[in-house]
Amino acid sequence: MIVVDANIVAFYLVRGERTARAQALRDADAEWIVPAFWCVEFQNILWKYSRFGGMPMAKALELLEQAVAMFSGNEMTPAPDTVLRDSITWGITAYDAQYASLARQMGVRFVTDDGAVQEACPSVAVSIEDFLRDKPSAGMVREKAAAYRTRRRR
Repeated sequence: MIVVDANIVAFYLVRGERTARAQALRDADAEWIVPAFWCVEFQNILWKYSRFGGMPMAKALELLEQAVAMFSGNEMTPAPDTVLRDSITWGITAYDAQYASLARQMGVRFVTDDGAVQEACPSVAVSIEDFLRDKPSAGMVREKAAAYRTRRRR
């Protein structure tokens, strides 16, 4: 389980140069959680793609629908007073603290492409690359060879 921010969601759903990285992250850990606030940020990202990048409204609405379905049941609300304390302590916006505080409260990593947030709260925030590098055998479970041998029947 990891917390991801709206940009990571966009990298995953909006096909582009960062999609492969986001797919590798999803392959390594498919249980993504977000604060309820994520949807507003994701809508704003889609608005920018539509307004400045030429994404048709129908495509933006389709991606929004996919994202909402993806996080159905995986939205959590961090304690508001904790978010404010964390944002002041870490020196990050309350928007970014929504994600970082949720990760800290859940005892999981927060994956973000925001270098300033990674630097401000390194105990919880990591890049996709750092998460993948530090995750042992991303997505794979390896067992030791069995200490026993089977007998052949003759």
